[in-house]
Amino acid sequence: MSWLFEKYPLSCILDFKPRFFLGWFLYKLFGKVQIDEHARAWLREKQRQGTVVYVTKYPGRLDYLLYHYRLRKSRLPYPRIGLDLNMSLFFPISYLFKMVKFQFSYVFKYHKRPNPYQLGLLREGFQKGVPALLCLLDPKRFRRQFVEEGKDPITYLIEIQQDMERPIFLVPSLVLYRQAPERDPKGLLSILFGYKDNPGPLRKIFLFFRHNRRAFFDFGPPIDLREYLASPEYTNQTPEALVPFIREQLVQAIDSQKKAIIGPVMKSRQELKEQVLNDKEVLRTIERLSSGKAGRQRQLKTKASEYFDEIAADYSPTYVVLTYSLLTRFWKRLFQGIEIDPDELALVRNWARKGPVIFVPSHKSHIDYLVLNYTLYEYYVQVPRIAAGQNLAFWPVGHIFRKCGAFFIRRSFSGARLYTKVFSAYVNQLLQEGYFIEFFIEGGRSRSGKLVLPKTGFLSILLDAYLNGHCNDLIFVPASIAYDRIIEEKSYVREQEGVAKEREGFWQILKARKLLKKKYGKIYIRFAQPFSIRDYLGPQQSKTETMEETLALDLVRAINHVTPITPLALVSSVILSKFRKHFELKDLYASVEELALFLEAQKAPMVSSLSNLMEAFQETLHLLSSWKIISPVGDLQGDSSLYTVNPKKHRELDYYKNSIIHYFLDHTLVALSLLSGKEAQKDFMTIQDDYIFLRELFKNEFIFEGNTDDASHLEEILSYFRSRGLVEEGSGSHTYKVTRKGYHNLPLWAGLARSFLESYWIATRVVLDSFGQKRKKAELLKKMNSLGTKLHETGFVKHYEAVSYITFQNAFQYLNENYLRPRGDKEINEEEVRDQLEKLADQIYTLSHYTSVPTE
Repeated sequence: MSWLFEKYPLSCILDFKPRFFLGWFLYKLFGKVQIDEHARAWLREKQRQGTVVYVTKYPGRLDYLLYHYRLRKSRLPYPRIGLDLNMSLFFPISYLFKMVKFQFSYVFKYHKRPNPYQLGLLREGFQKGVPALLCLLDPKRFRRQFVEEGKDPITYLIEIQQDMERPIFLVPSLVLYRQAPERDPKGLLSILFGYKDNPGPLRKIFLFFRHNRRAFFDFGPPIDLREYLASPEYTNQTPEALVPFIREQLVQAIDSQKKAIIGPVMKSRQELKEQVLNDKEVLRTIERLSSGKAGRQRQLKTKASEYFDEIAADYSPTYVVLTYSLLTRFWKRLFQGIEIDPDELALVRNWARKGPVIFVPSHKSHIDYLVLNYTLYEYYVQVPRIAAGQNLAFWPVGHIFRKCGAFFIRRSFSGARLYTKVFSAYVNQLLQEGYFIEFFIEGGRSRSGKLVLPKTGFLSILLDAYLNGHCNDLIFVPASIAYDRIIEEKSYVREQEGVAKEREGFWQILKARKLLKKKYGKIYIRFAQPFSIRDYLGPQQSKTETMEETLALDLVRAINHVTPITPLALVSSVILSKFRKHFELKDLYASVEELALFLEAQKAPMVSSLSNLMEAFQETLHLLSSWKIISPVGDLQGDSSLYTVNPKKHRELDYYKNSIIHYFLDHTLVALSLLSGKEAQKDFMTIQDDYIFLRELFKNEFIFEGNTDDASHLEEILSYFRSRGLVEEGSGSHTYKVTRKGYHNLPLWAGLARSFLESYWIATRVVLDSFGQKRKKAELLKKMNSLGTKLHETGFVKHYEAVSYITFQNAFQYLNENYLRPRGDKEINEEEVRDQLEKLADQIYTLSHYTSVPTE
């Protein structure tokens, strides 16, 4: 018998080791309830610092048993005192006998029942660090306090804390038996079994036995009662005056926890439809477009209703559970698992309590839709409503996606005024209700591996919703979804070669069955630091001309910053930049190690397998060999192997190289400048001019970092190259000379962007050849593809990846904006433009044809 029960034999104490059968049953029953790994660490830390009091919204004996035995089994601070809970039904005979004996003797002596608060149980227990469980909303206790004017338990906690140095931590706590949104409590079932927010014992037992594999503890950020009482606004207030504030804060914390996991109380689709179609802006647009004509109004209202049906999700928890089960098997068949950072996810879960969350992931594959939602469901975060492209609305995918929370968006809103208003009203309503939303800021999937420049259309709708008061805040969570190997790899290669994209449809699904025969490695999800739009905008809570573009770029930069480095991306980068035809194993590894050291210094996120670089390197070589990308030739000097690289597979490697090119980009541009030209040494101004030129040239190609001081940033890059022995100071003032080691290693950096330079050179030559002729964009792109293929066959273009339809599109956009149709009222002088294009082509050619031989 514990000292606690020995001294205070009260019914609220649960502090005994159950007998064999009961213990086995309880631990077996509660053993599958999940506890967040991140929460385990900080709960232990809080218990070392003070006393943990778990705070639940409603009382319940089953909950107390669950908290006690599940946390006890996990060696976490488990509650031994349940305030105002009678657990005598579960006592062993000896405990029950001792409690009854104490009760009779106390009543006989003091003529009243023993009060745990007045006996000193809490004071002594908290001094000794005994955890407890407190229920906030207890009807019986409220009636007793209201009629008899008794004290609230929180009052006792405040009084004890005022006399005690050891802090009391009030931990908002929640047990969820089912991960599905609630509906409005109506009907006989709610009367018999209790409302879902406060399920009765029968409903709890039913839910627990049905869903115990997904039952979950959630612990919110604790309130340090000592710090709370020490804050200036509360120092002069009485404990009784503070109780309502603390109670309200705890209730709101628990409610926000619940909402962050299962979402808001769900309305029917019809109810949501009526709210959207009766939106003031929708009705005003119908009135304006109809010009007051009754017949036209009826047509437009019918059209608005059809638009809603085209757009809206039809969320079904049953579909979500079924899809989760199917995807669990699907992932095991195709992938080796999904890797996440638990600390990042814990941060997301904390931010999810603060407002509607907007997940902004990268978009590399159609299965991105499934991967992120699966992971969020797996880790008990509200499943977001997904903005999916209208191209995925075909049967049966469209039906399943709608049931799992997807709503559909057209590629263009141009000219569709009523559609735009209905869509905006739908998004406004989602945010007003508190639903999380997921959208892909790149618009479509990246076919090149790197992030695509952001589109601002949907982002603008979200900002308008916030600024118009449809939600108090927006919590943006940028995320990167990366793959060891992408399942659409072959189709992306074809699209790079200029083959038209296949339209999504049912037959594509049937053809995709062959994918199930392959393994695609791991999937990696990384979350960037979440941020509040209210904090982001600061005092200026209004829309500016550049706000959308600035926010969009900040979001994609945040995605870039958390894009994980995979072994395949690292090895692909080295092969394509330096060892395109063949390599010796030791040379390849030395270059991989060089880039890995740089990335480590940059604190770039690495996947777990790269913790052992050599092992990851060998595993990647084995995979590349099995995919027929590299082939071993033989051993050299007994300890190194010579491999050849299949030139027809360069495009596949290029995709993975591009996925991490942004980490090296600025160093790559400087390396291109250092190696190009015939000068034995280069002055700083020339390097800076080349750097600025290349950033401007590639402004439609890459997402560069924001407003950096070019001079100081370049000094840092040159300083790094100097520290690696690749450059040294020249004979002149502020000049740099490439060392012999530099001529050997700088191509490792410069080669990362060489294919892009060659693409832009091809594009410029085609525009020059067609200058003065009226040609459509499609014709020019086709000609670029044709010329690029010929130039590669004749050796003028070294990189076959340079013959890329996607890169040609970006190059054409640059040429069109800067030379063919410059902005402003400036008239085009054809001769002058031709000269400028000739100079541009020469400059690109010079930078792309650098040397790796020391200049004498």
